[in-house]
Amino acid sequence: MSLANRMLVDGLQRKTHDVDTIDTKTGTKRDNVKNQGRVSFRKVSRSIMPVMKGIRKILLTRKYEVIYLTPSQNANGYLKYVPIMWAARVKKIPCFIHIHGGYFRTMYDGLRGWKKRVVDKSLRELAGAIVLGPSLKYMFEDLVPDEKIFVCENGVENEVFATEEEIRQKIERYNTDDTIRVVYLSNLMESKGILDLFEAVKMLRNQGKKVHLDVAGAIEPAIEARVREYLSKLGDAVTYHGVVKGKKKKELLLNNYIFCLPTYYPNEGQPISILEAMANGCAIVTTDHGGIKDIVNEEYGVFVEKRRPRSIANCFEELDCETKMIKGWFEASQKYRKDQFVSRIERVLLERSNEN
Repeated sequence: MSLANRMLVDGLQRKTHDVDTIDTKTGTKRDNVKNQGRVSFRKVSRSIMPVMKGIRKILLTRKYEVIYLTPSQNANGYLKYVPIMWAARVKKIPCFIHIHGGYFRTMYDGLRGWKKRVVDKSLRELAGAIVLGPSLKYMFEDLVPDEKIFVCENGVENEVFATEEEIRQKIERYNTDDTIRVVYLSNLMESKGILDLFEAVKMLRNQGKKVHLDVAGAIEPAIEARVREYLSKLGDAVTYHGVVKGKKKKELLLNNYIFCLPTYYPNEGQPISILEAMANGCAIVTTDHGGIKDIVNEEYGVFVEKRRPRSIANCFEELDCETKMIKGWFEASQKYRKDQFVSRIERVLLERSNEN
């Protein structure tokens, strides 16, 4: 979500829009999944100031034409944005929310009492709600009018995109390489399927297959010991690169033929990492989870079973990557460039705000 927001702000400013931003993050440290959304004094104290700053700007300082928010998908994280929505309502400024995930409806259905009433009221007053894919529109069904639910898929930064020549060279390498080369690019969380992926690589190694896995991302504290154990046991079959960005990220994606994200993460929406992998000519191996099926099809991807390392291993053995690598890159080039992403959001914000 942070990456998407950075792309959007930069893109809108390049289009000469006057964009004002407020950073409402409560911290950058990777937490365990079970702790996400829990109330803590640290999170509350860090949230109050940016929210108050936003309210002050809306009510007293600036004259805005539209307000765009990217709330969390947990109840407390969403509720902290409600005062900003109300301030927008007071000033009669169209306000949009963009949910970067697929958990919002589950969160809403679990609400009771005053929290549900507050969320209901905030949703009724929105100018629009934006989701990442058609399959995620259900999250706002009967909560927001259909004509106010919009689909805006993610995009990929320009510097991450491979050129046509880079893809050609990659195909040539693939056709002479006897190693199954796989990359995982996401936070190392159990529910993202990283342990299943490690186990699949272990199975292939035990069968005498030549396989190498590149892994990049922050490690979830709850599974760090298990991750380190796999890294030790798998030896030179796995390389852990830590958190990567920019050129290093592109290098990892270009050097591998398969991108694997066997996720069952509850909040999953539409991982930008999948689009980045397509933009660098990787065949996609993932799960039918969240909004992933909106951006992955059989032309350039394969769906494996959740929590099934054997399903992943079998897929790697049988996968013929060349056609999928080319078609995935072409699909990303046609639909998921940064400028296209920015234009999708811009069109919703400007057209709908003018109607309001």
